[in-house]
Amino acid sequence: MVLRRRNNTVQVGADVDKRRKQASSAYFVKDSLNTKMEYLLIDDVWTTGSSMMAACREMREAGAKNMSVVLVARSG
Repeated sequence: MVLRRRNNTVQVGADVDKRRKQASSAYFVKDSLNTKMEYLLIDDVWTTGSSMMAACREMREAGAKNMSVVLVARSG
């Protein structure tokens, strides 16, 4: 696993702005990435998309070129 959470913020009940703010600094890439590899990101629930978008942004900034996203459920 190359993507890690910095903290364990709770987003349940948080509004969109709070979710985006928390998610923007919630992740970091642990190891260097292979730019030719495809990475799979999995999230349990998509509410606003803030967490997944922040995770993808971190992966891109670390050099990931190919990513796929899997979501288990969608809220709302």
